[in-house]
Amino acid sequence: YFQQLIRYLADYAEIGIHPSYASSQQPSLLAVETARLSKILKLEVEHSRQHFLKLTLPETYRNLIDLDIADDYTMGYASLVGFRASICTPFNFYDLDNELETKLKVHPFAIMEGTLKYYMNVGPEEAMQHIKPLIDQVKRVDGTFISLWHNDSLNDQKLWKGWRRIYEEMIQYASK
Repeated sequence: YFQQLIRYLADYAEIGIHPSYASSQQPSLLAVETARLSKILKLEVEHSRQHFLKLTLPETYRNLIDLDIADDYTMGYASLVGFRASICTPFNFYDLDNELETKLKVHPFAIMEGTLKYYMNVGPEEAMQHIKPLIDQVKRVDGTFISLWHNDSLNDQKLWKGWRRIYEEMIQYASK
């Protein structure tokens, strides 16, 4: 059933790998997980975001490059809002050890809903006060605003009551 759902979603959106927590320390596991998703999709997997934003530089990016991953969306803070790479525009990973610009495109995100809720103790009533200034900063430099939202935060139930409205308001504000 889940494989069928993944294939269905791939008809309407780009699908990427969200590797397991352990895969960040085991490149062979990352390869198995990526191959499994590729087989389900009957397509090459080109997009990735590390579980729990577990990023070890340069190893994580080298492992992704070895698997022909073209785009990664891990670059961001778990406990803070802002620009971890000091930039809001996607860029190619530069491997300093090998003095080489790679083909891996890093897409830095500015904010994650879990950061607001769990690390900063911000509720939906105050969330836009933290989101709007980031969007404004990105617009000032004609950058790319990327946010990270989890599927459960959009269900608008229990712990996430009110957050779906914030997501929709954020999209509207960024689109102006």
